[in-house]
Parts: sequence; structure tokens; C-alpha cells
Amino acid sequence: MVLFCFPYAGGSPYQFMDWKGSLLPEVQLAALQAPGHGSRLSEPAHRSVDEILYEIMPEFSIIGNRRFAFYGHSLGAIIAFELARWLRKAGLPQPCHLFVGAARPPQLGPTSPCLHFLEEQEFLEAVQGRYGGIPSEILNDPDVLSIFLPALRADFTVYETYKYQAEPPLDCPISAFAGTRDPHVPAQLMTGWEAHTTARFNLRGLRGGHFFFEESRNELTGSILHKLTAPR
Repeated sequence: MVLFCFPYAGGSPYQFMDWKGSLLPEVQLAALQAPGHGSRLSEPAHRSVDEILYEIMPEFSIIGNRRFAFYGHSLGAIIAFELARWLRKAGLPQPCHLFVGAARPPQLGPTSPCLHFLEEQEFLEAVQGRYGGIPSEILNDPDVLSIFLPALRADFTVYETYKYQAEPPLDCPISAFAGTRDPHVPAQLMTGWEAHTTARFNLRGLRGGHFFFEESRNELTGSILHKLTAPR
């Protein structure tokens, strides 16, 4: 079993590295390493969902018979959702479970007003005011900020220019997680994900805000592990 994780805007695979100690040995962890992020900082970041999917789709054409699942957080949930639909259209194996965290249902579109076109300082203040999550060591270090900002703006461009197209629901179960202190993506909003599966849907609130996986990591990984290892 492989659990593929898709980071939030401005995030990197490193956010998921602590999960390894919470998962069973038979659940392998893999995370999206997009251009412009982490070890790929020297590469230009993608600016659309389609660009991201075109790059990662070939990896799934060779996965064979291994079972796999997706967890996407915020922007990552949209990427994971659209990847599952692309796999279906290509006649390739689909995830056995889709886990989404702190993400508006795709049919609702992005939160408005859009931020990606704002000037640098206004953009940073707007992102931090809406979601928080940018560490002070990044905000207070001009050199680090100059590296971080282009990837963050590109990710917001991906999210805010995404256009949902209606398709039949997925066959895999969907489990949604919402932060109990997240005013922008509350639990009642995430019920809209139920429309995208013909299988089971589950919604759980976890302590924390938009980045609840930091405060409630054990509860989140425990819930994911339980669903991945439950008898089918």
C-alpha cells in the first residue's frame, strides 16, 4: 500500500515526513515534489492544475497492481481529486481511498477575492491574514522569503485559476477532515465532497485551524491508517 500525499499551497513533501512514524510498515509514504518547491527550487513552478497532472501522470502508468491512496491538503486535495479523475479517464488503476483536508469542494470554486495577482507585500499579508501558516522565520528573512514567495504565488495561481468540470462521481470512498478552528473551510462546507463518491463518505473535525495536521497529526494519521487497514 502506498499513501501519496499532496501538499498545500507553498508546502513541500517535508510536511509529511513525520507521518512515517505513525503509519504501519506496510503503508509506504510518498509525497508530491513539485517544481519550484523543496529540492526542486531551481525549476519554474507550475501555474495550473493541468501542468501538474501532465507531469505526474506517467508515474501512475507504471504502478502496476499495488494498492494506493491519496491524501491532499487544501490545494493538494484538488490535485489529488483531479488526478483520480484523470486516472479513471486513462483506464488506469484508481486510489482505493481519497482523503481530503481543509479543502473547499471543487464544485464551489476558490475562495474569493483572489490573491495571486496582488503586489508582494499585499499578497503576503492577505495570505497570512486568511490562512496563517507562514512561519515567522520566513517572513522575517528577506533572502528566504525571496525563494519562498514565487512558489507560493504560483500555487495560489494554480488554485485560483482552477475550473471544475462536472463528471460522474468516483467509485472510491472519500474521507474529509476539517479543522475545528478553520473559519474558511469549516466542516459544514466540506460536506460538499460527498457528491464526488458513489461509495462511503466520512467527515471528521480535528483540533486546529487550516493547518490542523500539525496539532492533530496523531488523530489524522490514525484515522487514515484505520481506513486503509480495515477489512474490505
